[in-house]
Amino acid sequence: MSRIVFLVCFISIVGFSQNKQVLYDFSELPQTLMLNPGAKVSNKFHIGVPMLSQVSVNTGFTGFSAYDIFADNGIHINNKIKAAVNNFGNAEFVFFNEQIEVINAGFTLPNKDYLSFGYYQELDFLSKIPKDVVDLFYEGNTNINKRYSIDKLTSRAELLGVFHVGLSKKINNQLQVGARAKIYSGAFNANSKNNSGTLYTAEGTNNIYSHHLQNVHILAQTSGVILDDYDTVDPAYIKKKLLLGGNLGLGVDVGFTYSPKKQWEISGSMLDLGFINNTQNVESYSINGDFDVEGLQLFFDPNSPENYWENLKDDFNESVVVDTIYSKYVSLRPLKMYGAISYSFGRDYDDCRFLLDADSYNNKVGFQLFSTVGAVHSYVAATVFLEKKLTKYLNSKITYTVDPFSYSNIGLGLSVKMGVVNAYLAADNLLNMVNLYDSKSTSLQLGFNIIVNNKK
Repeated sequence: MSRIVFLVCFISIVGFSQNKQVLYDFSELPQTLMLNPGAKVSNKFHIGVPMLSQVSVNTGFTGFSAYDIFADNGIHINNKIKAAVNNFGNAEFVFFNEQIEVINAGFTLPNKDYLSFGYYQELDFLSKIPKDVVDLFYEGNTNINKRYSIDKLTSRAELLGVFHVGLSKKINNQLQVGARAKIYSGAFNANSKNNSGTLYTAEGTNNIYSHHLQNVHILAQTSGVILDDYDTVDPAYIKKKLLLGGNLGLGVDVGFTYSPKKQWEISGSMLDLGFINNTQNVESYSINGDFDVEGLQLFFDPNSPENYWENLKDDFNESVVVDTIYSKYVSLRPLKMYGAISYSFGRDYDDCRFLLDADSYNNKVGFQLFSTVGAVHSYVAATVFLEKKLTKYLNSKITYTVDPFSYSNIGLGLSVKMGVVNAYLAADNLLNMVNLYDSKSTSLQLGFNIIVNNKK
């Protein structure tokens, strides 16, 4: 039964790559400014369709897929669960990230700088799971003297709203730089990190087995989760917390685009360098201590009955101390970094072989790197891509990404612009579309914009 519970918990969570490799530097999409505030801009102004300018969902689990467990391949499910547990890495991680742009707009200033601003809501969950914890769920503590450690057990979850304003500035014909300031309003935050301790079973002296907790240290911090008596969680309450009524913080994005030679381009960005000061409804827990038990010593004296379970509970509470902390704390935002190099080629000519646009190319190939750095987990992803203008109205980008989830992640982005109306769709792991249960991660972004370009 414990195996099934363990499995259901894992599968229900899968369902944080925050890497938007298809959207990064995707030509003429305003959303590329959210990934690189120093991206080149050719718009006179843009405005996203409220609530629909970008809907983004990213999920993943590096341990195993649902198909590994439930595939109809003639292998007994217990054997498939055992194989999944045996193949579990030293510490796998699971994530979920969702973003909805409520407002996204921008316009060209008189000095040709591009000012963009808006507001989006984000839900983020990430947990790092050590193999020892998986083994303990699967095996129980039946292996004598095997030590199960929680040293790498960490997690983070938060819901927040983000107000932002950015500026992209052309320094010269080679260099474009940009920055974006952010105000975070957190509805809730929960995290647990720097945990340590071991559990093991040994042969006993007075009983067959003895059980030991050693050097246990667990810290779990929460804000906005434990509510005051007068607080009621409803849409109005969440809206208030997301609109500057929650735990407040500050952040910044910076980026650049540099063209060392004609047709060559180097770009990079650093996103969410910031923090949130958690001061509202703060309740954290610290657990510290050691505990050894060798079963209960049962004495049957009808004249002096004993409450064995209460005695055991009292011994445990004296040895393992649980403290409740109400002090405010600061949580850092996960830092995300992009870098890319690309080469553009292919020109548009009319029937008389006259060049239609001296500033644009039909194709672009390149290489991208993505890295996220956080208190829970950090990783790197690498992408090669081809961007191609298919028609006057349709632009495409295809990517091949290697990351902790897959070595065969194919992504595709399509952007359609008819007049001033723009619609786009970006997705990855296309090879697993025929069998989503076999995918360890998925990413989807879609949206609609009104874009007016500068006259040439």
